[in-house]
Amino acid sequence: WCVMPQLGTRLYLAIDAGPIYDDAGKLVAVVETLRDITAQKTAQDELQRLATRDGLTSVANRRSFDDMLNMEWRRASRESRALSLLMVDVDFFKRFNDTYGHQGGDECLRQVAAAMSGVVKRASDAVARYGGEEFAILLPATEPDGALIVAERIRAAVTALRLPHSGSEVADHVTVSIGVASIQVTGNGVPSSLVAAADAALYRAKHTGRNRVVQAGKTA
Repeated sequence: WCVMPQLGTRLYLAIDAGPIYDDAGKLVAVVETLRDITAQKTAQDELQRLATRDGLTSVANRRSFDDMLNMEWRRASRESRALSLLMVDVDFFKRFNDTYGHQGGDECLRQVAAAMSGVVKRASDAVARYGGEEFAILLPATEPDGALIVAERIRAAVTALRLPHSGSEVADHVTVSIGVASIQVTGNGVPSSLVAAADAALYRAKHTGRNRVVQAGKTA
């Protein structure tokens, strides 16, 4: 990327340099050719962005989440620090779809994703659509107490949307259940263990009343 002051813009330039030698083989000049490939670069970046984003909610997709989890796991292992994960499920979402239609369900997921993104603001954190109505939130360098605070804020943010949900058994509006898991990463273990722990905590949250946060290793 090059800033072009006279044009008042930035251009992505491909620069080729070719040497010129005299008859004796001595370098006498270098010819540089500049090509403006800004349009191609912009299109490439957009394709890359689309490949890592969920088309409905615009948060990270499952493939991107898996890549980020593996990367943050390795980083946490090198630095011997904590890594936390939240698994979030929209309560009674099938009933929501049945009541308000798939377009209503899509809009619900978009608003829930936006609410979560509004809470999770650190550049290192990541909100991803894990599948269907389930989301995953990766919190690097976050201890269990901090992860629990973030989870409660997310639950409150979704509640504050006040999206009507007549099919819910826990409230008259959309709510979420959240499973929280944290681990002090060392050289042992695998990333899937963190996902399994958060999934198990989410299972407990859903089967002990929903609209709540459950932390791995603790009771609801």
